Amino acid sequence: MPQLPRSALRPCLLLALCVIGSSQALAQQTTIGLGMGFAPKYEGSDSYSGRAYPLISHRNGHFFLAPKAGMPAIGLQTQLTDNWTIGTYASLSRSRDAGDGSRLHGTDDIDRHGNLGVFTAYQLGDAKIEGSYYQALKSGYGATAVLDLSYRLWNNQDSSFSVGTELKWSNEKAMRTYFGVQSHEVVNSGGQLRTYRPDSGLRSYALYGQYTHKLSESWSLQGLLGVNTLGEEAKDSPLVEKKSSVFGGVGLGYSF
Repeated sequence: MPQLPRSALRPCLLLALCVIGSSQALAQQTTIGLGMGFAPKYEGSDSYSGRAYPLISHRNGHFFLAPKAGMPAIGLQTQLTDNWTIGTYASLSRSRDAGDGSRLHGTDDIDRHGNLGVFTAYQLGDAKIEGSYYQALKSGYGATAVLDLSYRLWNNQDSSFSVGTELKWSNEKAMRTYFGVQSHEVVNSGGQLRTYRPDSGLRSYALYGQYTHKLSESWSLQGLLGVNTLGEEAKDSPLVEKKSSVFGGVGLGYSF
């Protein structure tokens, strides 16, 4: 696997040292379970796929295992204050094959690859803001930044409900990896596609609702439902069949 440029690695390594050296650690907590979700087969597809997925979240001191920017991740984090958390993480991204949709016929596959990222989160009462930036550990796949804003509308003894929005921005390399079409792909598609070279910009924005209900002291039921819309540079791609899509899932978790 190609090495990440040193200029991109340096801030991640510096943040990791800050996390390890901080005196404030997070309490231990673990959740395991199973969920079932649905989403488009690829960004911009009008076809959906459902899949089972494990619910795994673990926190022990600075170490954590949890989703970051919508991807399973492992990393280090610390609390600078009671409300402010920073961290660094490594994660995985899904692959995309030419057979995932008719519009992808003749295009290059996107390999499953790792990412290296940093994040910061701030909690202010029922509101939370989290920003994340990750660089693909694959030459030419680019980098993406994600900003997530959420607000907890209610939280009682048995249940809670939050609404939120997510903004995703990608640089030129990432946009062209997922939405661009090169000249050889036009030929491979039999002329069904046209050349497209998107610039960096807003990749997508989403609105979602998240519900959690405690079945007991240890068991909980979780649900997620949202709408995702592609940005201008992304939705103009000839690979895109539908600019807006629905996503969601439900899961059962056990915490200890």
